[in-house]
Amino acid sequence: MAPQTPGEDRAGRRAAASGRRSRLATAGRADSFSRTYSRLVGVLKYLLPVAGLVIVALVVLWPELHQVQVDISNPTQRPVAAADGAIQNPRYSGIDEANRPYTVWATVAKQAADQIFNMDHPKGTLRLPSGLVLNLDALTGRLDRGTKSVHLSGDVTLRRSDGTTMVTDAADIDLADKGAQSSTPVTAEGPFGTLSAGGFKIEQHGDVIIFTGPTKLLLKPGADKAFEGTPQ
Repeated sequence: MAPQTPGEDRAGRRAAASGRRSRLATAGRADSFSRTYSRLVGVLKYLLPVAGLVIVALVVLWPELHQVQVDISNPTQRPVAAADGAIQNPRYSGIDEANRPYTVWATVAKQAADQIFNMDHPKGTLRLPSGLVLNLDALTGRLDRGTKSVHLSGDVTLRRSDGTTMVTDAADIDLADKGAQSSTPVTAEGPFGTLSAGGFKIEQHGDVIIFTGPTKLLLKPGADKAFEGTPQ
């Protein structure tokens, strides 16, 4: 075997060192890739179920988020209905003499007469002079555009934004005047306590509630302070 020259020996050492550095760099990249991959798998393990829930929620809520309401507010117009007479997502709105808005909407309505609509699951919002808001809902309703009123029946619930809630079987609501009345038994709950009565009247543009018939009232401690600065 021919002896190696000093130049050949140095070249061999450099080649060996270069090979070691290359192997170390390759191993380092592989280790870094492995750590990155592990982190990615860990993130996806939590992210994918969340993304799946979001997609399912969007599929379920998409029709609700994109419901097109049909305006039935104009008393001179007959809204377009389906072949069976149903009007999907009807909305009736207006303002009172003080420019306070009111809105009533439902899942389905059918026009029973020129100004009369029978509504399924009606809901409504009325802004009161005091600044409070009265929300209402029921199983069925009968809207009269001529008198700007609605008769509600079945699980009628009226919620005032001061925390007062009333539940009865039937009620007549004057949308323009913000008045309401019922001659059916009513239960009420609010900052004052709980109450049951034979009926009620809402007067003075929605700011005053009068309970009629046999009435039973259970006051909460400090109920007098709950009424301070609020409509009665």
